[in-house]
Amino acid sequence: MNKKGVDLTINTIIITVLAVLVLIVVTTFFLGGFGRVTEVISNVFFPLTTGTDLTIAIQSCEQRCEQTKTLTEPLRKNFYCLHSFKIDKDGDSRADRVGGNDADKNQPFVKYYCSRTLDTGTEKDLGVSCEVVTC
Repeated sequence: MNKKGVDLTINTIIITVLAVLVLIVVTTFFLGGFGRVTEVISNVFFPLTTGTDLTIAIQSCEQRCEQTKTLTEPLRKNFYCLHSFKIDKDGDSRADRVGGNDADKNQPFVKYYCSRTLDTGTEKDLGVSCEVVTC
Protein backbone atom coordinates (compact mmCIF):
# COMPACT_ATOMS: atom_id res chain seq x y z
CA MET A 1 0.00 0.00 0.00
CA ASN A 2 1.39 3.40 -1.01
CA LYS A 3 0.82 6.23 1.58
CA LYS A 4 3.11 8.94 0.20
CA GLY A 5 0.18 11.08 -0.98
CA VAL A 6 -1.34 11.16 2.51
CA ASP A 7 2.00 11.96 4.16
CA LEU A 8 2.59 14.82 1.75
CA THR A 9 -0.79 16.37 2.53
CA ILE A 10 -0.28 16.18 6.30
CA ASN A 11 3.24 17.58 6.01
CA THR A 12 2.00 20.43 3.84
CA ILE A 13 -0.71 21.31 6.36
CA ILE A 14 1.75 21.27 9.26
CA ILE A 15 4.27 23.44 7.39
CA THR A 16 1.51 25.89 6.41
CA VAL A 17 0.30 26.21 10.01
CA LEU A 18 3.85 26.79 11.26
CA ALA A 19 4.45 29.40 8.55
CA VAL A 20 1.27 31.27 9.55
CA LEU A 21 2.31 31.24 13.23
CA VAL A 22 5.75 32.60 12.35
CA LEU A 23 4.13 35.28 10.20
CA ILE A 24 1.89 36.33 13.10
CA VAL A 25 4.84 36.53 15.50
CA VAL A 26 6.95 38.57 13.07
CA THR A 27 4.03 40.91 12.31
CA THR A 28 3.38 41.42 16.02
CA PHE A 29 7.01 42.28 16.60
CA PHE A 30 7.15 44.86 13.81
CA LEU A 31 3.83 46.48 14.70
CA GLY A 32 4.84 47.43 18.20
CA GLY A 33 6.94 44.81 19.86
CA PHE A 34 5.82 42.19 22.32
CA GLY A 35 5.59 44.66 25.20
CA ARG A 36 2.55 46.31 23.62
CA VAL A 37 0.68 43.08 22.83
CA THR A 38 -1.38 43.21 26.03
CA GLU A 39 -2.20 46.88 25.42
CA VAL A 40 -3.34 46.17 21.86
CA ILE A 41 -5.43 43.19 22.97
CA SER A 42 -7.09 45.20 25.74
CA ASN A 43 -7.86 48.02 23.29
CA VAL A 44 -9.47 45.55 20.89
CA PHE A 45 -11.55 43.64 23.43
CA PHE A 46 -12.14 46.32 26.10
CA PRO A 47 -12.43 49.66 24.26
CA LEU A 48 -14.91 51.13 26.75
CA THR A 49 -12.36 51.55 29.53
CA THR A 50 -9.69 53.23 27.44
CA GLY A 51 -11.73 56.31 26.63
CA THR A 52 -11.96 58.41 23.51
CA ASP A 53 -9.32 60.96 22.64
CA LEU A 54 -10.54 64.51 23.29
CA THR A 55 -9.74 65.66 19.75
CA ILE A 56 -11.67 62.76 18.24
CA ALA A 57 -14.66 63.46 20.48
CA ILE A 58 -14.73 67.13 19.44
CA GLN A 59 -14.49 66.15 15.77
CA SER A 60 -17.33 63.68 16.28
CA CYS A 61 -19.45 66.46 17.82
CA GLU A 62 -18.75 68.70 14.84
CA GLN A 63 -19.74 65.91 12.46
CA ARG A 64 -22.91 65.25 14.45
CA CYS A 65 -23.76 68.95 14.21
CA GLU A 66 -23.45 68.81 10.41
CA GLN A 67 -25.57 65.64 10.28
CA THR A 68 -28.35 67.18 12.38
CA LYS A 69 -29.07 69.62 9.55
CA THR A 70 -30.70 66.77 7.64
CA LEU A 71 -32.86 65.62 10.57
CA THR A 72 -36.25 66.80 11.74
CA GLU A 73 -36.55 68.81 14.96
CA PRO A 74 -37.29 66.04 17.50
CA LEU A 75 -34.43 63.88 16.20
CA ARG A 76 -31.89 66.71 16.19
CA LYS A 77 -31.76 67.09 19.95
CA ASN A 78 -31.58 63.33 20.55
CA PHE A 79 -28.81 62.85 17.99
CA TYR A 80 -26.62 65.76 19.06
CA CYS A 81 -27.39 66.56 22.69
CA LEU A 82 -27.87 63.12 24.22
CA HIS A 83 -24.78 61.34 22.83
CA SER A 84 -22.06 61.03 25.46
CA PHE A 85 -18.36 60.17 25.31
CA LYS A 86 -15.98 58.54 27.77
CA ILE A 87 -12.79 60.56 27.51
CA ASP A 88 -9.28 60.12 28.89
CA LYS A 89 -8.23 63.71 29.65
CA ASP A 90 -5.31 62.87 31.96
CA GLY A 91 -3.57 60.53 29.52
CA ASP A 92 -3.44 57.40 31.70
CA SER A 93 -5.11 55.22 29.01
CA ARG A 94 -8.29 54.97 31.09
CA ALA A 95 -11.52 56.87 30.68
CA ASP A 96 -12.08 59.47 33.39
CA ARG A 97 -14.15 58.34 36.35
CA VAL A 98 -16.09 60.37 38.90
CA GLY A 99 -13.80 61.30 41.79
CA GLY A 100 -10.64 61.39 39.67
CA ASN A 101 -9.42 57.86 40.42
CA ASP A 102 -9.66 56.20 37.00
CA ALA A 103 -8.64 52.80 38.42
CA ASP A 104 -11.62 52.69 40.83
CA LYS A 105 -14.09 50.46 39.01
CA ASN A 106 -16.78 51.19 41.62
CA GLN A 107 -17.06 54.77 40.36
CA PRO A 108 -19.04 55.53 37.18
CA PHE A 109 -17.42 57.11 34.14
CA VAL A 110 -17.68 60.85 33.62
CA LYS A 111 -19.95 61.46 30.63
CA TYR A 112 -18.81 64.19 28.25
CA TYR A 113 -21.46 65.76 26.04
CA CYS A 114 -20.99 67.94 22.97
CA SER A 115 -22.89 70.86 24.44
CA ARG A 116 -24.37 71.17 27.91
CA THR A 117 -25.24 74.24 29.90
CA LEU A 118 -24.38 72.67 33.25
CA ASP A 119 -21.22 70.80 34.26
CA THR A 120 -21.61 68.40 37.17
CA GLY A 121 -19.26 65.81 38.60
CA THR A 122 -20.74 63.08 36.43
CA GLU A 123 -21.53 65.08 33.28
CA LYS A 124 -19.26 67.59 31.54
CA ASP A 125 -19.45 69.89 28.54
CA LEU A 126 -17.04 69.65 25.60
CA GLY A 127 -18.01 73.15 24.54
CA VAL A 128 -18.86 72.37 20.92
CA SER A 129 -21.78 74.58 19.97
CA CYS A 130 -24.14 73.79 17.13
CA GLU A 131 -26.20 76.56 15.57
CA VAL A 132 -28.92 74.13 14.49
CA VAL A 133 -29.59 72.64 17.95
CA THR A 134 -30.05 74.10 21.41
CA CYS A 135 -29.41 71.56 24.14
